[in-house]
Amino acid sequence: MSDARSLTAHTTARRATRRRLLVRLLAVALVSGLAGGAVAALTGAAGWAFGLLAAVSGYLVAARLWRLEPGVPVLTYHSVSDNAAWLPWRAEISIRPASLDRQLRLFRRMGLQVVDSETLVRARLAGRPVPGNWLALHFDDGYLDNWVAAAPILRRHGACATLFVSTDFIAPPQPLRPMLGQDGPLRWDGYLSWDELRALEAEGTFRIEAHGTDHGRIATGPETVDHLTPENAGRLSWMQWARMPGDKHDWYLRRSRPVPLGSAVPISAPALAARGWSPATGQESDAAYDARVRAVLATSRTLITREMGRAPVLFCWPQNQTSDRARVLAQQAGFLATTAGQARNTATDPAATLSRLHIGEDYAGLRCGWIDDLAVRAQIRCFQGFVGWVAVLGAVGALRRIVRVLVRLRSHGRRTGSGALQEGMS
Repeated sequence: MSDARSLTAHTTARRATRRRLLVRLLAVALVSGLAGGAVAALTGAAGWAFGLLAAVSGYLVAARLWRLEPGVPVLTYHSVSDNAAWLPWRAEISIRPASLDRQLRLFRRMGLQVVDSETLVRARLAGRPVPGNWLALHFDDGYLDNWVAAAPILRRHGACATLFVSTDFIAPPQPLRPMLGQDGPLRWDGYLSWDELRALEAEGTFRIEAHGTDHGRIATGPETVDHLTPENAGRLSWMQWARMPGDKHDWYLRRSRPVPLGSAVPISAPALAARGWSPATGQESDAAYDARVRAVLATSRTLITREMGRAPVLFCWPQNQTSDRARVLAQQAGFLATTAGQARNTATDPAATLSRLHIGEDYAGLRCGWIDDLAVRAQIRCFQGFVGWVAVLGAVGALRRIVRVLVRLRSHGRRTGSGALQEGMS
C-alpha cells in the first residue's frame, strides 16, 4: 500500500545526495588525472595512460579515505511474491522470493548481522555504541505473501524482521494458510490474519508493530489534480478506502466502487502527515489534526496490544511521511521510535527516528542477479558512509536508463511493424 510519489520523492532526495558526493569524488579524480598527465608530458611518458591511472588512483584513494559518519542500514520491503498482479503498485514495492533469498545470502557474505529493530532503537536511545555490521529489516503493510514466502526464507537464513500492519487490512479469522515448502496451493493475494501474525511473532521470525489503521491519504486543498479513470483507479485506491469505514482486507475484490469513475481527484497528502481540507469546513485546525492523529495512534496501539498480548513500541508512518507534530504525538502515545527519517541512523542522528532504505530488484531494468547484488551492496555501503560506492550506483542507474530506452525503441519497432503488416494486408 505504498504511494509511488512518496517512494519517488524519498529516492530522489537520496540520489541528489549521492550525486553531490560523486561530483566531489570525480573532481578529485579529474585533478589527479590532469596532474598526472602534466607530469607525464614533462617527463615524456604516455600522457593519456599516466593521466588515466592517476585519475583512477585519485578516486580510489579519496573514496578510501573519505568516509562519512557510520550509519546503520534499515532496509524496507513490502510484498515478496511470485504473483503480485493484484497490487496496482506492485512495480514499486514487490520483489520475487528468489530475490529476497539472494539478498539474505549477500548480507551474510558482507558480514552483516541482522538485528531486530527494537534492539537497535533501545541501543541508540541509551547512547550505546552500535556495531558497524548491524542491519535491520522492515516489511510494511502486512501482505499475506510475507507469511507465504518471506517468513520461510527469513527462517531458513536465521534472520528476523519487523512487520508493520495497518489494522483495517487484517484478514478475518481462518485456518493458517500454506507457506512455501508446505503442501497445498499457495495464495499470493490479500493480507495476514491475527492468527498468522501471532504465529510469526511466536516463532521469532517477525515482530509485529504499528502502521496506523487505514493507510489513507487526505485532501489538503480545493484543487483538482486528476479524475478517476479505469487506468488510474487502482493506483488511487485510497479514495475508495476513505469511503470504506472499518475492514478493508478485501478492497481489491469488491466490484462496487464507493467513489465512481469520473470523480475529481483532489490534491492530497498522507493522512497523518498533513492537515486536511473539506469544502464544508476549509482547512483543518491544528486541534482537529492533533485529535485525528491521536485517534489513529491510539486505535492501532489498542488493537495490536489486544491481539498480540503486548503493546507495540515502533510506529511506521504510512508512505514514509509525517510531520514534526505527529512525531510528538506518537511519543506521547507511548511509541519509542517512528520511521520517515531522512538521514542514516548515525550516532548523531535523532535516536527516536528511523531512517530507511527501500530495497527492490532488477536494478538495471532487467533480471541480472550479479548486478542486483552489486546495487544492493552499494546502497548498503553508501548508507554505512562509504562514499566511494556512489560510483557503482551511478553506473547501475545509467545502465537502467539505457535499458529503458532500448525497451521503448523495441516496443515502438514492434508497433510500427505490426501497423505496416496490417496496412499491407488491407
